[in-house]
Amino acid sequence: MLRPQWVVLNKKSLLFALALVLFLFLVIKGAGIFMSRGVGKMMPPQQMLATGIEKTRSSASFRYQAETRLTTEGKAGLDFFSKVEGERVAPDKVHMTGVMMNTPIEFIQVGENAYFKDQPTGQWISLPGNKLSDSELFYAELNPLAYFNFKDVPDLKYKGLDRVNGEKLILLEMRPNLMDPFLELRLSDYYYKVWLSPADYRLRQASLQARDKQNPDSGIEINLRIWDYDKNITINPPVVNPAVFSRSVPAPPDLFFDLY
Repeated sequence: MLRPQWVVLNKKSLLFALALVLFLFLVIKGAGIFMSRGVGKMMPPQQMLATGIEKTRSSASFRYQAETRLTTEGKAGLDFFSKVEGERVAPDKVHMTGVMMNTPIEFIQVGENAYFKDQPTGQWISLPGNKLSDSELFYAELNPLAYFNFKDVPDLKYKGLDRVNGEKLILLEMRPNLMDPFLELRLSDYYYKVWLSPADYRLRQASLQARDKQNPDSGIEINLRIWDYDKNITINPPVVNPAVFSRSVPAPPDLFFDLY
């Protein structure tokens, strides 16, 4: 006849066992929350990308940095073609400052009106009836999300979580076909690396490269960073000196095709 046996635990062992159970519970719960957000391979890469672009575009506001360099034999030059920081407020307000072709520049767009600061005098020049923030010549500087209008993305890979500036972000690599014919008129073989927030998939950083169709050893490299989503950002028209003549914009130089 078997007799019942009692296992006697001292107080120290009991506390250790309870702590271990609590730890395992928190680990399992945390993993469930992590997976429910779609981080990792729980959400297909195509869905991650589509969700991130949609949420980024629908943001009320954000700040961004864009750096553009020319490349030769796949290596970026030391000098920037442009290096700017800006902020956008939906639906049609932009403020950008920085340098283009070694020249300081500051720009404001409010509705259908654009404003440039004349650097030598510090006076603002009004350009009424011109929505330059949608101009193809200044996509990287004024409308970086224009580079995310895709026909399709046949080559898209999930590369895991990547630590960037102390933050773990989702890394995707892809070779998309772009919707805008202007962006594919001179350049080809676009290659992107995109970092998304694990919390909501919105774009945090991106790096893209493309080759010059006429000179495959040359091309362009653009690095983007986006932050401060949905913050309270105010962009107002600048004070224009009445003595400064407001005028229409002349046909802009073909900067894009003069890069090479």
